[in-house]
Amino acid sequence: MILRFRNRLLKAAVAFFLVVCVAAGIVLFVAVGGQGYARVSFKKDYYFLVKDCEETTSAAVSGDIYSSGGAGYFMKDDNAVAVACYFKESSAESVRKNLQEKGTDTRVIARTPDDLVLRGAKSAFKSGIESNLETVDHFAHVLYETANGLERSELTQKEAKAALVGVVSSLNGLIAGNGEEFYVPWNVALREAERKGSELAKGLLFAKDLRYLQTMLCDKTVNLNNYFV
Repeated sequence: MILRFRNRLLKAAVAFFLVVCVAAGIVLFVAVGGQGYARVSFKKDYYFLVKDCEETTSAAVSGDIYSSGGAGYFMKDDNAVAVACYFKESSAESVRKNLQEKGTDTRVIARTPDDLVLRGAKSAFKSGIESNLETVDHFAHVLYETANGLERSELTQKEAKAALVGVVSSLNGLIAGNGEEFYVPWNVALREAERKGSELAKGLLFAKDLRYLQTMLCDKTVNLNNYFV
């Protein structure tokens, strides 16, 4: 009799557990719109070497940094102008210390894109967004390496421009491939970078120009939640 009681108790516990699971599933299904749920997690680290400033003085600070060989890219959300963006903290800190020794105070902002939660029908865009982010990150690395090569005289103007034109052309292709309305805000951001790259390719190219465009792409990547809502 005790054994039967235990069996009934076990069956009751299992039944209760299944009911709870089903209820939880229904709640989750309703919460995400009944169509799906996805999380985009792009764990790439970016280290922005910046000089703090107010938005009202950003143009002057950007000009000073650009004339000194830096990117001069204004990061509105941080109220700072970027000297450059690095993919390793040690690289950013090394340049920061070097500038400090020369009397220029800067700081390093470490940024990693926040996870993006997609609910309902938007969850279908998970793989497309991840592909976009990987591609733009690749472009940023190409521009970073090209800037270094140009600065060290390891690349000619022709070679550096070829790399830049390749990035610009690929940005055009990426935008064209993002045909869905869902991508419109992101495409607008990419188009801004594409136009800047096209403009730079028309004149004499400097390492700081490539750093500007690279920093722009990295800044847009870390702020992906502004474009995919």
